[in-house]
Amino acid sequence: MADEIVHIHGYLHKLTKEGTWQKRWFETNGCFLTYYKSKRMTKLLAALSLPQVGDIKLVVDSQDEGLFSITLHQRTYMLKAPTKADAERWVQTLLLLKNQPAEAPAAAASKPAEEAEWSKSQPRFCCCCRR
Repeated sequence: MADEIVHIHGYLHKLTKEGTWQKRWFETNGCFLTYYKSKRMTKLLAALSLPQVGDIKLVVDSQDEGLFSITLHQRTYMLKAPTKADAERWVQTLLLLKNQPAEAPAAAASKPAEEAEWSKSQPRFCCCCRR
C-alpha cells in the first residue's frame, strides 16, 4: 500500500569510542534509528533523528564488507552488518527514511536480509518534523 512505510530492525555491531565492537539491537521507529542493548528492548541507549543525520554510507575501503557509517553532527557511528548485502539494505532504508520519513516506499523491502528483518506498518509521523 502507498500509505505504508518500511521499517528495518536487527542486530548490528557498533564500534565504541574505545575501538571495540558491541552487538546492539537496532530498529527504525518513524524518523528515528534507535538502538538497545538487546532485542528485549528494555533500555533505550540512543535515538538518532534521521532528518538531522548527515551522511549515511557504505564504507567501501574496509576489509569488513558489511561496514557502514552514519554521521550526526561531529560524531560518526561505525556499524557492521553480517554481510555487504545486509549493510546495503540498512543504508538504503535509512536513506529513504532520512529523506522521506513518513512516505518511504514499501517497494524497498523486496527481500529480507538474514539478520535484518523488514516489516511494514501504518506510517507514524515524525515528532521532530511532523512529516
